[in-house]
Amino acid sequence: MQSKHAAFHLAAAGVLSLALAGAAQAQYKEGDVKGGGSIAGAIKFDGAAPAPKVFSVNKDKEVCGKSPIRDESLLVKGGGVVNVVVSLKGVASGKKWSTLPKAELDQKGCVYHPRIVVTKAGEDVTVLNNDNILHNVHTHPEKTGNPVANIAQPKFRKKLTLAKRYFAKPGIVKLTCDVHDWMAGYAVIAENPYVAVTGEGGKFEIKDVPAGSYTLEIWHEKLGMKSQKVEVKAGAPTAVNVSLK
Repeated sequence: MQSKHAAFHLAAAGVLSLALAGAAQAQYKEGDVKGGGSIAGAIKFDGAAPAPKVFSVNKDKEVCGKSPIRDESLLVKGGGVVNVVVSLKGVASGKKWSTLPKAELDQKGCVYHPRIVVTKAGEDVTVLNNDNILHNVHTHPEKTGNPVANIAQPKFRKKLTLAKRYFAKPGIVKLTCDVHDWMAGYAVIAENPYVAVTGEGGKFEIKDVPAGSYTLEIWHEKLGMKSQKVEVKAGAPTAVNVSLK
């Protein structure tokens, strides 16, 4: 595999946009990718992994307190950072949006599952409630310019559709629950479908990338954002391995 090494730039702290301007997002065109390459690698944690904090459950203990709820804002497994968003910038056309998983979060055990979903701008996001208790979905659009949603989801409302207006502009929207203050999730509103979220070992892969030069952005809610240039060759894999601290 071809390894890419480049200087990284650490962005300012806080929730940062992962997308270009809305106009650039609108220009992305879906199509068939022939002879596309791929980008794969792992996002590693530089140093000893911190022990995750265990939250004190003070509400709905019969549901939320069945098992310990740990802070997953910095989750390291197998030496890699989980829930890092890796996105490719500058792609004018390529694979279809339908290649992304459905943007759906479930509230189970008073935790959002998965922690991060990816969606196209102007699409609905679904939030399920399988806890049989009251939750309250509260969005924090930060710098995206999207409106705030603050909607109660009682136990009988098993499915909540957050309207597309809450995700109209690219960037990152945080979701919390006003009833259970430890709950946190994120909706990444992408400029194109070339986005991956790292799993165990910090591993990721982005497939069917048209040959060309791009900027790869790497974002984590605690560790900030880095970016680097990558060159993708037709039909060839490109390795990108990064350390965060």
